[in-house]
Amino acid sequence: MAYIFYDTETTGLAAGFDQILQFAGIVTDDDLNPIEEVNLRCRLQPHVIPSPGALVITGVRPSDIVEANLSHYEMICEIRALIERYTPAVIVGYNSIGYDEGMLRQAFYQTLNPTYLTNTGGNKRMDVLKLAHAASQYAPDVLEVPLNEKGRPSFKLELLAPANGLMHDDAHEAMSDTQATLDLARLIRDRAPAVWDAMARTSSKQSALATFEDEIFCSSEMMFGQPSILATKIAANPDNPSEVAVFDLSHDPAPYLDAPEKDMGSLLRTSPRPIRILKANQSPIVVPHGLSHPGVAGHGQTMGELLAKVRAVREHPTFAQNVAGAVAARYPEREAPEYVEQRIFEGFPSNTDQALMEQFHSAPWIKRLAIVTSLQDDRLRELGQRLIYLEQPDALRPETRQSYDTWRQERFHAVGEVPWVTLDAAYGEIDDLQGDPRAQDGMLEEIRAFLGRL
Repeated sequence: MAYIFYDTETTGLAAGFDQILQFAGIVTDDDLNPIEEVNLRCRLQPHVIPSPGALVITGVRPSDIVEANLSHYEMICEIRALIERYTPAVIVGYNSIGYDEGMLRQAFYQTLNPTYLTNTGGNKRMDVLKLAHAASQYAPDVLEVPLNEKGRPSFKLELLAPANGLMHDDAHEAMSDTQATLDLARLIRDRAPAVWDAMARTSSKQSALATFEDEIFCSSEMMFGQPSILATKIAANPDNPSEVAVFDLSHDPAPYLDAPEKDMGSLLRTSPRPIRILKANQSPIVVPHGLSHPGVAGHGQTMGELLAKVRAVREHPTFAQNVAGAVAARYPEREAPEYVEQRIFEGFPSNTDQALMEQFHSAPWIKRLAIVTSLQDDRLRELGQRLIYLEQPDALRPETRQSYDTWRQERFHAVGEVPWVTLDAAYGEIDDLQGDPRAQDGMLEEIRAFLGRL
């Protein structure tokens, strides 16, 4: 199975309202030997205002954006073609589950491409940030973890790669970050194969769920200072089977087993938590019990003691049901999304719509409006007509173009709290960045002039 290592540079952090500007990918064989590289850049979509702070961090200048040879739609279609060329593959990034995946999914969704391309069709996902976290917990001699300016361990790629002798000459440039991600993955695979194999088991939802069926396993969360634990499965969220509650076996389950469902919610929030929630579709850090060590909460108990707790948890007549109910009820109902970008998770296109979406990509632009109009899903109709405006506005009637011109200006000049960057907000960012040492060679002045031409 091939691996596709990748990184993106974007206009900002808001998936759905910012956009990818650069996609770099290195495809490898099963032994992590490179077999193909791609480095794609695209122009700015007409309705998107880039965050000046994001441009300063990534070093992407307005001139780079203007001179890119691809439109956003063209670039996303090339990314799709790359993934499909190697499917089934393992799609690998650094902090990709938490960030790049969201940007990619929105890009596919908004361009009428398959939204879940990275984890369907046999494709799997790995996140080397989580792999590094796992190695630091279960093979601590493998990685040199540097300290940040506050004296705390830092897993930022631009610090972690050079600390481990890996070249990382141009941090926040997509191809440089992709190469560093590949090098770090290869280092961990070679030095900690058991950790690599364990994280490979959680690279798909199905295999992660199978891992949760082990009687005892180790689980780690690297946020909020939670220790690694020995755990056993309690129950899945009945509304979202990807969410699974597990019991921390450093605790005695007896005080919790007969608690009513209404009291279970507090057990999900207390610290330390006897019950944790793992997400099978987000590459959780779960490794075999055999990798446990004294730093793992619950380590040191005999197998008999652990199995007695497992039986108490799994064989209780009401505990699993009550926990499952509490997990499902922990979030209040959300208000209906205001913008089509926020409706990404409202279901899958019908088979008919999927066929029309494929026709859309192969048809001349002048014929695509008729295809869009035939779509059953109102989200896709809205996104499809907007895509035509963004890519080939002359394919629309003059009055339709005018309405989108008005929409674009309203986005630029929106007042109040909105989920995208407005012109006023961008100018404010420029003022805040004055004196920032990363904003060199007249970059802020170039960004200000660029915004003035939008």
